[in-house]
Order: sequence, then structure tokens, then C-alpha cells
Amino acid sequence: MNTEHATRPSDDEHHRDRRDFLRLDKTGTGLLRLTGESHPVGSGSIIDISANGLNLCCDADWADRVRPGTPVEVVARLEENAEPFYLLGEVIWHRPLENGECQIGIELPLPGEKPDLPRNDNRDWRALFLA
Repeated sequence: MNTEHATRPSDDEHHRDRRDFLRLDKTGTGLLRLTGESHPVGSGSIIDISANGLNLCCDADWADRVRPGTPVEVVARLEENAEPFYLLGEVIWHRPLENGECQIGIELPLPGEKPDLPRNDNRDWRALFLA
């Protein structure tokens, strides 16, 4: 798995994106927690989304809490949608940013891809890209 992904835009960076699906520059907010934990809950800004994931910008301390493969729960609210999505996925990459934040790339498998996942909105999330 290649872990080079798009990052938050800056004036002097070259951006490379190697996702399997089209990336949309949709913004919103996300609440994040490690699967199975009730606390702490972090929050962040959605940088962009794809049919099978999202790029979330959070406080830098989340980079210390997650590694590739860490299961996470995200409640994502896109700015144009009134209803939030309850998403289950796993961290596929993370990187610290110079401003005291970090970016976290989260992959969202479909229920059929991981049958042991509890009920979630991953399938509805993917439907955003079919409209």
C-alpha cells in the first residue's frame, strides 16, 4: 500500500494523490475516537473526501495516538448535508503539520469487505459519489 497522499495545500508544496477513487474537495467537521474507547474524543476539519475515505486535520496529539491500521470511529458532517455520517474505518497514514496539527488519512471499508464491522454509514458515504 502506498502512503503518499494529498495534504492540506500550501504555497511551496507539490501535491501527489494516489487514491483509487476521485477525491472531492468537500469540507466539514469530524469527531474522532479510537474504536472501543469512549474518551477522548477529538475533533477536526475534513480536508477532502473520497468514496472510500477521508482526510482529517486534527490536533497534533492525535498523531501520537494512531498508527496505520488503528481502527477509528468518525462522525462526519459535510457542510452541505444536515445529517451526520457514522463511519468506521482505519488509519492508513498520518503526518504532523508545522502549525500544531496533524493530518490523518482514514480508509472506510464497505461492510462486505469487513463483515465483522458493526452497523455504520460507510455504504451511504460511498453513495455520495454515485449521484
